[in-house]
Amino acid sequence: MTNFNLSACGIEKNKYGFHELVSKPSEAELKDYYANKYYQQSIQMHQHEYSADDLLWKRKKLEQKASVVRQFIENSTGNGTKKFLDVGAGEGFAMSYFAQIGWGASGLDYSSYGCSVHNPDMLEKLLIGDIGASIDRLVVDGASFELILLDNILEHVLDPLDILQKMHHLLAEKGVLIIEVPNDFSLLQLELMRLDCIDKPFWVVKPDHISYFNAEGLVNLCDEAGYKQFKLICDYPIDLALFNENTNYVMHPGAGKSVHKARMRVENLIHDISIDKALKFYESFAELGLGRNLIGFFHKKSDL
Repeated sequence: MTNFNLSACGIEKNKYGFHELVSKPSEAELKDYYANKYYQQSIQMHQHEYSADDLLWKRKKLEQKASVVRQFIENSTGNGTKKFLDVGAGEGFAMSYFAQIGWGASGLDYSSYGCSVHNPDMLEKLLIGDIGASIDRLVVDGASFELILLDNILEHVLDPLDILQKMHHLLAEKGVLIIEVPNDFSLLQLELMRLDCIDKPFWVVKPDHISYFNAEGLVNLCDEAGYKQFKLICDYPIDLALFNENTNYVMHPGAGKSVHKARMRVENLIHDISIDKALKFYESFAELGLGRNLIGFFHKKSDL
């Protein structure tokens, strides 16, 4: 596969510089889709048990986020407990971590299942139901949070700009918004296609993913919504494994678990050497346009 036809996939690049579906589902169609897939199959979408490597890796990735946030928020919020909101809290690991380090943690999710299995002590802090409706309710109530996490949320919604504008109302003065999205149509992915290492653009998942972000597009969209990026990192570029036919988990799905295990061990090692150096390492991947996911840290423009 030497060329990729965007129009044949029903995808185009928008004015912000990232890709999106040309023909998007209606709000009703999307809700019906998730009603069938997410609500009814939530038990299949979450693991019942994680390995020690998995749990350690999850914690260390959260420690890295907290390290960045601490540099910009700890001395600027005054006295009292700082509040953290996880939009799309899933299994509750981020809520649990920030609660453990002293934040008033809460979250939003469509289902309580994942949280009940892995972090049941956080259930009372989880607002369950349609996330869009929950966000609207928080805005009306005048809720305010020093830290908000949008982890793999924006790529799923019909109007990511609208979500970001609502977050603007919820983010406290001098607060931090963390956005994590897949890094799609990257130079790495396009090179894999050019070399025929993969036979399909595996990252195109319709209608689950409506938007396909890159660094430029994410920053431009956030600028439109009133935010200024102060740090951008990537996670480990796991897609490097696709250059090796023995570890190519797209062409040979059975390789996926071992590749993920190797990735976790590499990332845990890098983290243990130095969190600050690890963050520089991931920042370099972002500058190169590599990494499977983008993690952006943003302030309100009015705070700068």
